[in-house]
Amino acid sequence: PLGPVAPRARWLWAALACSIHVTGVRSKSLPGSAALPRALATWTQHTFFDPSERTVSPPPALERLNPPLLDPKKEGSFARHTLTTRLPAVCMRMIKEGASEADALRAIADEIPAQPLRPPREIRAEDKEVDAGCLEWFNRDWETWTKERAAGAGEKEPWAAALPLISTEMYLYRRCNDVTFFEDGIDPYTGQKNEALASALRSDAFLKAVKLAVGSEGEQRGDVTKALILADLWGNQGDLALAPLDSTNTGAAERIKGNSEGRLLVDEISGALEALESPEDSQVDIICDNAGIELLCDLLLAFHLEQKGKKVVLHVKGEPLFVSDAMRQDVESHVCALEEHPDESVRSLGAGLRAKIGAGICVESHMLWTSPRLFWEMPLSLAGLLAKSSLCIVKGDANFRRLVGDRVWPPTTPLCDVVQPWFPAPMLALRTLKAEIAVG
Repeated sequence: PLGPVAPRARWLWAALACSIHVTGVRSKSLPGSAALPRALATWTQHTFFDPSERTVSPPPALERLNPPLLDPKKEGSFARHTLTTRLPAVCMRMIKEGASEADALRAIADEIPAQPLRPPREIRAEDKEVDAGCLEWFNRDWETWTKERAAGAGEKEPWAAALPLISTEMYLYRRCNDVTFFEDGIDPYTGQKNEALASALRSDAFLKAVKLAVGSEGEQRGDVTKALILADLWGNQGDLALAPLDSTNTGAAERIKGNSEGRLLVDEISGALEALESPEDSQVDIICDNAGIELLCDLLLAFHLEQKGKKVVLHVKGEPLFVSDAMRQDVESHVCALEEHPDESVRSLGAGLRAKIGAGICVESHMLWTSPRLFWEMPLSLAGLLAKSSLCIVKGDANFRRLVGDRVWPPTTPLCDVVQPWFPAPMLALRTLKAEIAVG
């Protein structure tokens, strides 16, 4: 690998069986930034990278085992269902909810899977507070990815040929953003996220976890950190992209059960706890996935770890993705909701988070998280930032797929063989299974 690597890092995975030019640059955050279009205003304090920057390297196991990519042409598979049903449904759900861009969204849905992939729109900003170079990097990264898949235009199903599938899924959300978010600056999934947050605040499992972290119950237990990590795992079930047309999916949080250790396929949580016993002033990074119940559990775990002396960095998305993926404004809305909750313990958590965010708890966004790249195409600048971490917690199914290249590895392949050669820090992956990929 070309970047800094922790050679003796331990690689951890818990899963539920259910189923900046040189070193990177940060966009400007100046008083005039409020004049930006709202979509671009979300990029204040956002880190971009030059697509030509050197990256970490794929694992040697990729060449040795050559596992196939997840194949959306395979009838009856989750991958096929994703391409032909779940992706068009994302557009149809927005249309059903009265999106003013209905014609454009319907046209995007109709492209799947038989029409050639079209280049995303070029994002421009005339306001001088937006670094034009940053936007050029953002546009070029997507332009390169799309051009590399132009060879599939002659295929019967160009969308099915545009692999890896996880990147094609992200392309669909980018195209939707082009006619929604990059037009009016509004997250088109805000309504669904709000419903999911309301459900999460009624979740017995979340309330029980809060009592452990900030209530008297936790004082009587020595395994609070373990319990909160597990709660953060189960929270990953609240994924609005699984069934976009299912009107009940926003209420998933209330159906999540805690104490389900018997459903773990791989449990290396003891290694995570060992990593967290590093010096008090060490850093923990959480690469977030969904808003709603999962983000609430991320915030709860972050608060607990900060109370134990850790610096916590929450990595969120800079643009809407996968319906419910967490953005900076979602962190704000979730903290506000906690502050206004009728339960005293939950309000205490909200007040604690309000005091710590921007201090012991930082919220960051980086261009990679919504780029169509796999994680082993990570720029060295980001790898250098993550290398500061005593434990990097990678959340969710989509992030896991990007960790392992969206490939169908032999399931007994150790996760360390796939990730350790290039990932820059000790890592814990918390993921509930959705795609047909599993290692470890």
